[in-house]
This record gives sequence, structure tokens and C-alpha cells, in this order.
Amino acid sequence: MPKITHIFKTYFPETNGGLEEAIRQYGSHAAKNGFEVEVVSVGSGNYTVTFPDHITARFYRKTFDLLSNPFSMGFARSFKRICNYTDILHFHFPWPTAELVALCHRIEKPALVTFHCDIHKARTLKRLYLPFVARFMGKMDAVCISSKSLFNTTPYLAQFKDKIHEVSYFVNKNRFAGLGGPDREVEAFVGKYKNYALFAGMLRWYKGLDILLDAAKQMTHHVVIVGKGDLFDRLNARIQNEKISNVHLMGFQSDANLKFLIENCGLVVLPSTAPAEAFGQILLEGLYFSKPLVSTELGTGTSIVNRHNHTGFVVQAGCHLCLARAMDKILTDEHCAQRFSKNAFHHYLDNFTARAQGDKYLGIYRSLL
Repeated sequence: MPKITHIFKTYFPETNGGLEEAIRQYGSHAAKNGFEVEVVSVGSGNYTVTFPDHITARFYRKTFDLLSNPFSMGFARSFKRICNYTDILHFHFPWPTAELVALCHRIEKPALVTFHCDIHKARTLKRLYLPFVARFMGKMDAVCISSKSLFNTTPYLAQFKDKIHEVSYFVNKNRFAGLGGPDREVEAFVGKYKNYALFAGMLRWYKGLDILLDAAKQMTHHVVIVGKGDLFDRLNARIQNEKISNVHLMGFQSDANLKFLIENCGLVVLPSTAPAEAFGQILLEGLYFSKPLVSTELGTGTSIVNRHNHTGFVVQAGCHLCLARAMDKILTDEHCAQRFSKNAFHHYLDNFTARAQGDKYLGIYRSLL
């Protein structure tokens, strides 16, 4: 059985975000189709865990973290062995540690990279790093992107156009299968606050959550924020200090609770403000549950998932009034909400199933063996 090794800076159970879920979707689909799947990452210690979806995650202890780039001496020292004991290396960009370590080795196994997003936060360092990115991409047999929009807004990818493959994120129909019911507290919450707007994801700088709080202050409907991350305490302080009583910061929730919250929301909102938001896994999950979407125009794949005035509204990034108006329209106009809801699931079936997108990865893997 050929083995695929995914390499990224973070994975379950250390963190819970959209990219982790995307990697899980890639891996579980490959595992069902004749591949052994491993994820190599860094974490709080050296350990290995095997999940029910037959993905084995191997963690190396983090040595230090610099500008959201975790480095592990153990990972660096073990990289040659990692390469020796796999058949295909599947990198996930950006993670400078892995890219630089890969440049220090002669990679003799087939290798591909999924280019999730460009580097947006440390722009000065990015200019210094781009030559290394070009060398790393040059070593790859295939470069996968989630959308043509991402390719068009990332000029340096043009030099690799002959090895570019467009493969969107997807949601496997088993993603939420076999889960138990929600916790009593979550069930009671949903019973009390109906027709709410739901955000779910890591609480990161580019997610636009301050804009979402500003938008909520213009609304009477409730807004639910699910997730953990560096911004949790600051968002909680804003909610308390500014008495934004219609925003509920719920922290991390289990898959069973998340499923229940999506099923019962009035819409899914992703108010991101920077192209670091490459696609938005929660938008796909919203489509799967036939939910209207509200997102922002970033020049990335988010506006492919959410088609403006078809599955929801796409508004100007950073405009809290635009965001509030879009959410209010859906939450108060039943006809509008029903139209978007009907279109949402059809959009998912046509474009974002494991068969539609996951099979593309299977084809790439098999072509590299």
C-alpha cells in the first residue's frame, strides 16, 4: 500500500482550524482509496496518534516559534528518515520550517505542495524569503492551488504554471456522520437564540472578527463565534466592555456541537479581511448544510464557494456596515434566505464533494508513483 506523508505546521489535536480540516479531508479520502496516510507536524511533545479515519499523525516537539512559524529540531533531524519511509511527500505551504529543511536535503521521492495562501503578515521578511520559495516550488513535481483567483493574485506562481493543478477544498459526506448529539448546554442555547449568524474557525488576525463585532452592534439578531485562538481574550474583553450583548463567544466546540450549531443557524458568516483566508472551510460546511453565506471579497477562493446573490452575499472586506446589512437581509427576509439555502446544497454537490475534488488528488498521487 503506497504511503502519503502530509507535512504541515499544525494538525489535530494540537489545533483545530480550517487547514487542519482540509488536510483531514484529503487524507481520509486517500485512505479510503488504497493509500496509507500520515501527517507530520509539530506539537507540545513527541507522540503519535492514529485516528478512526485511518490517518496517523506524528508530532515532533516544538523547539521555538517565530512569527507563527513553529520550528522543531526533532523534525529537522528526522526529515531524511521521514522521506525514506514514505512514497509521496505532500507539503502544505506556507510553513517556512519545512520548506527550508526540504531545501537542505536531496528529495528523491515524488513530492507535491498545496499552496494554501501567500505570506501576508511579515511582508518585509517575505521579500527576503521569496527566492527560497521559488527554489522550493521548483523542487516539487506538482503545485496545487485551491482556485484560479489565488493563482491570479500571486504573481510568482506564474513561473510554475506548467505544474499547477487547481484542486478546490471539499467536504466528504462522512465529515459529520456518526456523531452523537450535542451537549445539553449547546442544545439549550440554540433553543433560546434562534436564527443566529454563525462564525466558526481559528480566532486569527485575518478573520475580521473585530469587524464582526462592529457589525453586530448595528444588529438586533444574535451572532455566535465558535473557535479558539490568540484573539479570544481580546474579543471577550471587547464584548464585555462594550456590552455587545448579542454576541456569544463560545470557544472551541466538539464536532457534534458544531454540527448542531450549523444545522440550526440562520447563516454562516466569514468576515475575513486579508487574502490569508484562502478558501474558508466553514463556508463549505455551510453549503453542505444548505445555509446562506455571508463573506468578503478577498480575491481568493472564498468568492468561488460563496457566489454573490446565488448562495449568499459577498461584501467589501473591512466594512462593518456592509456586513451588518447583508446579515440582516438574510435573517429578516425569509424568501431571500430560502433561495440561498436551496442554491447552497446544489452548489456543494456540483463542485465540492470528495468525488469532484478529492479524486483530483488521487489522480495526482497515482501519476507520481
